[in-house]
Amino acid sequence: MIYAFTGAFVALDFITGMVKAFGTKSFTSTKMRQGLYHKVGLVLCVVLGVLIDYAQGYLSLGIRLPVAATICVYIILMEISSIAENILEINPKLQGGKIATLFETFRKDDKHDK
Repeated sequence: MIYAFTGAFVALDFITGMVKAFGTKSFTSTKMRQGLYHKVGLVLCVVLGVLIDYAQGYLSLGIRLPVAATICVYIILMEISSIAENILEINPKLQGGKIATLFETFRKDDKHDK
């Protein structure tokens, strides 16, 4: 189920990014292509995590951690931050309100990781 949630957040980020780009008249095929490459990279990270988890059942890798789930949680948190940024740019009236304050918490955490 975590993979479905991860996919949903990735898709919602893509959708809100497209709405933002069209709304701000900043849509370019180059930006869209870069965004899609970024999303493919996230999917490949999840696939790598799944393979590592699967391999842990057969090989001693020195650790026994839920790698795929950890990657999915990180991606979900990262996408929440991006979705929040998109929503606040789509509807600037939300900036400074309670929803923006909630979103700001995610954005601070995401920027700290970069």
